[in-house]
Amino acid sequence: MRQRLWITFVLILLLASATIYISLPHTTNLFRATSGQFADISLREGLDLKGGTSLLYEADTSGISNADIQDALNGVRDVMEERVNVLGVTEPDIRVTSVGTKRAISVDLPGVSDVEHAKAIVGTTAKLEFKDASGNVVLEGKDLQPQGAAAAPDTTTSSGTSNAWQVNVTMTPAGKDKFAKATAANINKQIGIYLDDQLVSNPTVNQAITDGNAVITGGFTADQAKDFALKLNYGALPVPVHLIQETTVGASLGSDAISRSLVAGLIGMILLALYLIAYYRIPGVLAVLALIIYATLNIAIYKLGHITMTLAGIAGFIISLGISTDTNILTFERLKEELRMGKPLAVAVQQSFRRSWTSIRDSHVAGLISATIIFLFGSGSVRGFALILIIGTLLSLFSAITVTRNWMLLMAGSRLQNLLKNF
Repeated sequence: MRQRLWITFVLILLLASATIYISLPHTTNLFRATSGQFADISLREGLDLKGGTSLLYEADTSGISNADIQDALNGVRDVMEERVNVLGVTEPDIRVTSVGTKRAISVDLPGVSDVEHAKAIVGTTAKLEFKDASGNVVLEGKDLQPQGAAAAPDTTTSSGTSNAWQVNVTMTPAGKDKFAKATAANINKQIGIYLDDQLVSNPTVNQAITDGNAVITGGFTADQAKDFALKLNYGALPVPVHLIQETTVGASLGSDAISRSLVAGLIGMILLALYLIAYYRIPGVLAVLALIIYATLNIAIYKLGHITMTLAGIAGFIISLGISTDTNILTFERLKEELRMGKPLAVAVQQSFRRSWTSIRDSHVAGLISATIIFLFGSGSVRGFALILIIGTLLSLFSAITVTRNWMLLMAGSRLQNLLKNF
């Protein structure tokens, strides 16, 4: 029995050491033996903490049947996510929402301060069309190969030293045939290339192009060409959208929110620790140590799971600390009753955890049900709050039932057992 307790104790210490290391602020990379590379595990901060840009787009669903609206909006969200991910934005929050009776897409981009660039990438429809001199559409964006657009320096200048860039596109087999026919029928004529109904290039066809490759020029800068290629690669938006609201959250506001939240959380934890120690003495000390491990374990999971931390998430974490503390209090109060019955300390500790388990289980299940409902039907930072609360509720069982119980049972069979009785 005690050998198993000591093995558990050592495993708890090893876990505590690992989680403390991972949760430290300067630990932002972790070596993965499976890939032989370092993985980024920096704590991800939401828009309200890190600052950035929030965009709200109203979707025009007038031309879509009611049965297809949700699928179309989900398609808009997916295209926007693909575009934003290519930009390297950390943990964007893109979701379908409503503004009054209108359907909308909300886009939160933490760390993005260039609002104009974000709008140009996220919300444009990216409708690509090749039109002949009569205005007939001879080729569309759907005729391009997936990921078939790439930006490159413009090779059409005579000197080859121009700073202009071009976009090279590769077509599907069907697009290749369509383009071959269109260029063969328009030799010495112009075929205009339009993006979102705006002419970007109007080259003259010198000969039929049969290899399925085309070059789009238009005096692009490097960034413009890359953005153009990005939008072509990740498709047009299935539903027209227009921007109705934009908000920029400054980094200074995020820093202030972080500092205030950390101070509030630290004060709360200190007061909580003082209360537990003053009221329960040695068991309170054990509970505080278990809470420290609990806190570092939560933070380690946030970092390893790439969970975005927001102000609402911090609130969820603080609430989960209270849940974990309540679990310890239920057990300690039951321990007092067992000791009053004259039971040996080791037996009293075992019975206190066993008999308080029903109340602990029911309270945790009720909390998990509520948090799960919030997560399933909420959005944005509300879902983040629910997710962190779910994680914290589950981990509180480990903290109180495994960690605190192990330490108390070890003390109950040692020379320090009298310290547990005096509370």
